[in-house]
Amino acid sequence: MDATQKKKVIPFVEYYLNLFALPGQRILDVGCGTAQYRHSTKAAYVGLDYTNDPFPDGFARDVDIVAFASSIPEPDQSFDLIFAVGAFYQFPERDGALEEFYRLLKVGGRVLLFDYNRRTQKRLEASEAEQRPCWTQWELRSIVAAAGFKDCDLLVPRVCHEVNRGERFLRLVAEEAFGMWAIVTGVR
Repeated sequence: MDATQKKKVIPFVEYYLNLFALPGQRILDVGCGTAQYRHSTKAAYVGLDYTNDPFPDGFARDVDIVAFASSIPEPDQSFDLIFAVGAFYQFPERDGALEEFYRLLKVGGRVLLFDYNRRTQKRLEASEAEQRPCWTQWELRSIVAAAGFKDCDLLVPRVCHEVNRGERFLRLVAEEAFGMWAIVTGVR
């Protein structure tokens, strides 16, 4: 893959975007990087990142808004869905970012965080020799709920939302033990 190509999309991210974002709605991808989800939904996509500079590996960013997640220059209640993929743990002001997401979401709007779980964060911390925040998916759900979001729920990183409660619980436990994702959603 050369530097002009987009990084690949993750199928379960596309699945949840299409489940929660309707055509005509406005969605915000925070930490969008190459904006690989720009064409994954019929919703009006807006990509935000803290810079528009290329990545060190040569991949170009595709950014609509250059800003930090804790200070987004958009009016109140201007988005139906705000999501971040593998980026939330990197935000320097996570509480401020969640406050900003709450402000920007319409009433009934949804936040959707696809972040790394404790196991993955610890592995990244060791390989990159950089301190990382670490949380389980249940802890991340508590962080989102503490920011005022309601109906906070954990999602499984699979393209199948309709599973029974027992199977869903087993998938969440397996993901925490052997997988890499903590996926949390909440409603304003």
